[in-house]
Amino acid sequence: MPPQPAAASTGSTLALASPAAPHAGDRLTFDWTTDRPNAKNWIAVYGPGTSPSSGTYWVWAYISAGTSGTTTVDTSTLAGGPYTAYLLHDDGHEILARAAPVTFAAAGSGDSLVLASPTAPREGQKLTFTWSTGTPKAKNWIGVYDGDRLPGTGTSIVWAYSAAASGTLTLDTSGLTGGPYTAYLLYDDRYAILAKTEPFGFAAVQPPHEAVDAVIAPATVGDEISVPLGRLWIRPEGNRPGAPAYRRVSGDSWLSVSGDGTVTGRAPATASSKPGRIVTAVEDSGNALDTVTVEVPVRAVRDDLVLKVASLNLWDAGTHIDGPLEKQARVVLTQNLDIVALQESGTGAATALGQALGWSAHQGAYGLGVVSRHPLEDVTEATADLPALSATVRLPGGRTVRLWVAQLDEADYGPYGVAAGLDAAGLVAAERTTVRLQQAQRLAAAMKRDLAAATPVILAAGLASPSHLDWTARTAAAHGGVGAVAWPVTEALQKAGLTDAFREAHPDPVKAPGTTWSPVRPVHDGGGAEPRDRIDQVQYAGRLEVVEAHSLTTGRPQPVPGTGANGWPSDHAAAVVTFSLRMR
Repeated sequence: MPPQPAAASTGSTLALASPAAPHAGDRLTFDWTTDRPNAKNWIAVYGPGTSPSSGTYWVWAYISAGTSGTTTVDTSTLAGGPYTAYLLHDDGHEILARAAPVTFAAAGSGDSLVLASPTAPREGQKLTFTWSTGTPKAKNWIGVYDGDRLPGTGTSIVWAYSAAASGTLTLDTSGLTGGPYTAYLLYDDRYAILAKTEPFGFAAVQPPHEAVDAVIAPATVGDEISVPLGRLWIRPEGNRPGAPAYRRVSGDSWLSVSGDGTVTGRAPATASSKPGRIVTAVEDSGNALDTVTVEVPVRAVRDDLVLKVASLNLWDAGTHIDGPLEKQARVVLTQNLDIVALQESGTGAATALGQALGWSAHQGAYGLGVVSRHPLEDVTEATADLPALSATVRLPGGRTVRLWVAQLDEADYGPYGVAAGLDAAGLVAAERTTVRLQQAQRLAAAMKRDLAAATPVILAAGLASPSHLDWTARTAAAHGGVGAVAWPVTEALQKAGLTDAFREAHPDPVKAPGTTWSPVRPVHDGGGAEPRDRIDQVQYAGRLEVVEAHSLTTGRPQPVPGTGANGWPSDHAAAVVTFSLRMR
């Protein structure tokens, strides 16, 4: 360690006399006293990161030989800060006194430094800053420091000169990760701070990858198999361009994979309890690696057909979730769904999801859509009066089911009436005035012909209404103390001949509430707890057997507004029902 100057003398003082709030160009006047007068006592001004023991002063002046006085130092060339003035002894570096740090305010409109782009940096990106200063110098500069480290404490991580009074400058920050970092506009090749940015960091860039680790593709004996894995290759923003190439690792000989990731084959002529299987490896030209396994359960022609159906609200077409398409596809594939009825799919989310899966898809009006492992036919569109579409799902063996997808009006949501003091009769009376009930009645009428036919019918819908099967005397505690409520929407559907699949599988609403609203909204917009209810349902009619039913969310969804990173892509839970359809 180099020799250190003595501590400040207790018999000396140094204080800024004027101006009280210095601006660039001002000269500073100091009052001082000392019990060690000397003809060569002096005042020196040091910038950030320097002191009499280390570094060089910026400006200085001798004081008189007396024990007190006033001295003006020519600081007109200084800008920014902070600077510290020291009273030093006999032309040396022994500290007699130290003034409080001082910063020179910018003249005119002031100094500024702003991160211009990107506003949300990712690893590997270069950052562009804009600056302005009232004290331009040829060697003003911009430097980036990590953590809480200030200029003058070690070197900057990256830097460049910024000579003009204002401008734009790009720094090569492509090697930085994490954070926080702060950029500083610094004065005249030293460490006086003119301006600084808000702290920023670099988000990690997820490498390219397959959306899922495994895909299940059920088949019937003799079927031609085609599973397009290449459509599930995800390239998050921030990665360099590239293309995936697939190859076989292991598996059954009747399954193969092409370079573009399409798994093909013909299912064996006889069913087996063991599914067909192929493991594929994928290597991206951007140096990413992954593997994905495809399993193909093969059923006999006369085996019962399992059909797993979900109603899923995409919450404004996924706009509240980062990477929504990947997360939607992951839900469909990891849950082994066969048909997904979509609400709030915008004008293209259903189509995009179908393309990613390699499935049949229909993007309907009013945000309704459907994706299906099986072909879709005979589609009817939703209208302003009837927000419901229908389609025939063509199943193996020539069998069909008729699917209806609906989303009823959400205005005047019934459970909010409990907080307003309505009793059961009042809730029903209020619900009877809603557009929602009118739509439910039109839906029941529109489905009448299908319900009278022999083909099984499935309704997957966002009803925006609780169920009369859920609000009973025994569940009153869960609904603000209100007892049984004959909610008109679900009663209308029941009277039309539809069966609530979840409540058939779980008759006791106390033990199995099946809540779908809402996994991310614990608090109502108007204050208080958000009512929790089963407003998304799968109902059915005809020769279908309910194997199981549940409400579905995945992971641990964070509440609004911090939902971007959620793995679950909705503000609703999905309603999921597994049906069995006899083929004999």
